[in-house]
Amino acid sequence: MTLEKLQNDMKEAMKSGNHTRKQVISDMIAAIKNASYTPKGKVEITDKLVDEVLIKYQKMVQEKIDTCP
Repeated sequence: MTLEKLQNDMKEAMKSGNHTRKQVISDMIAAIKNASYTPKGKVEITDKLVDEVLIKYQKMVQEKIDTCP
């Protein structure tokens, strides 16, 4: 997946009025942008970085779901 695809999906969610979907995609984009900043400096956002961050995001959300009663 690419960052541009996520941004386009967020625009579509905004146009359709789906606020929940827009917020989730916005959080994903923020996580990707935060991951591009490393102690050595800013790293280029590649498809590989996007995929890695989305996998981490998925695991985090799954853990939250599993711990909810």
